[in-house]
Amino acid sequence: MKNVLRIQNYLNFQNLTFFGLVILAYQNYETRNKLNEINSNLEYALFELDETKKEAIEANKYAKSANTMAFSIFSEIESEKK
Repeated sequence: MKNVLRIQNYLNFQNLTFFGLVILAYQNYETRNKLNEINSNLEYALFELDETKKEAIEANKYAKSANTMAFSIFSEIESEKK
């Protein structure tokens, strides 16, 4: 019976509120960690996308140069044939 009375002393509104706040704080901590992880993954993906865009722009420049060179070579070959 003494144990039941002790438990009832611990189960007052103030203690229950405290435990509730502790649980909410832990859930907030977990949520914040998950959001930080998602944010980090998103930032890395955006960085990778920017790098891919830069590489694509460079590749496009080289492809244009190669097309120009090929066109000039074929033009010379055609002019030599005539």
